[in-house]
Formats: sequence, C-alpha cells, structure tokens
Amino acid sequence: MSADAALPDRLITAALELLADQPAEELSIRQVAQRVGVSHQAPYVHFGDRRRFLAAVAGAGLEVAAADAQSRVTSAGPDPAVRLRALVRAYLSFVDERPYVHDLAYGPLVAMRDHPRLQAAALAYWNLLRDTVAANQPVGVPAAEVLRRAATAWGTVYGIARLDAAHKIPRTVPADRSQLLDDAIKTLLEGWRAPSAPGERPSR
Repeated sequence: MSADAALPDRLITAALELLADQPAEELSIRQVAQRVGVSHQAPYVHFGDRRRFLAAVAGAGLEVAAADAQSRVTSAGPDPAVRLRALVRAYLSFVDERPYVHDLAYGPLVAMRDHPRLQAAALAYWNLLRDTVAANQPVGVPAAEVLRRAATAWGTVYGIARLDAAHKIPRTVPADRSQLLDDAIKTLLEGWRAPSAPGERPSR
C-alpha cells in the first residue's frame, strides 16, 4: 500500500488519539494534519470537508466499540438476559472510556449518512442490539415490536448514562448508575416476558 493510500487511515488514527483528551467540537483539522506530518489541506483532499472527515473518524471509533460489544456478548454465554446485561456493560465502557468518540458518533456534529464507514458501524451496533433484545422476547412477538423494544432499551440505557455523566440525577435517589441500570433492565425483561405486556401485538 502506498503512503498516499494509507494516509486517510493515518489521519483517522491521529484524530482518534486527539479525541482521547478533547471533544470533537475542539478538534482542529490543522492539528490532525500536523500530527501526521502532512499539509493541512490533506484531510480535505481525501474526505472533502470537515463533517465528512469527522463522520469517518466516528465510524472508525464505533467499529471498535461494536466489535468489543460483540465480543462481550458472545463471551457472556447462552443466557439471553445475561447477554443483554453484557451488552449494556459494553456500551457503558464505551461511554466511560471513549466519551468524546461516543459523543461524536451519536451527537449532532455528524449524521450517519455523512460517511459509509459510520453507517456500517452504526448498523452493526444496532443489529447486535436488536438481535440481543430479540433473544429475550417470548415466541410470537412481531418484528416491528422487537424493533420498538430495542429502541426503548437503548434509549433507557443512553438516558441514564447521559444523566449520570451530566450529574443530573438527584442526589436523593438512593442508587448509583449501575443499580439504576440493573433495575431498568430487570423492569424491561419482566415487561417483555409478561403475557400481556404493554404494546404487545398478537402474532399473525
């Protein structure tokens, strides 16, 4: 592979390294180029504009997170509920260990359509979530309902994690983030398995 062919990946790697310590809003394209030792125009030559470059960076970071989540779910064993909790822990590790990459991937700076790498990584993560949630459903739950439940589970975990990160959960709440999430997952599982769970539609 030529140096030119490898340059996009080098630029993305440099950006991910910088995102370890600073949010994407503060990430300078010139700073990334200097880190790699190329002209500040190089990222624009390969990616077109800043938004597309950031989307590619987000995609690369999300690929790593999705692979880690898949590994943890696979290693959790056959129990669907245990696998779901492993997926939650993997997501929290992503939020805790690479918060700026997480915020770039799921925040307002870029859209999934801005780069195919981000689209593919987001789809892989979503498919893992959907399949993990689906494995916890009773027989006969329609596919559309599984998708709604997957979105609800993700929104629940995301919301609690974000509120905790922003220190917005009242101190009077007698539980930390882990306990709140354990309670939330338990409630979701019980609701999904109930004979007449809210929103459940009969299979056809």
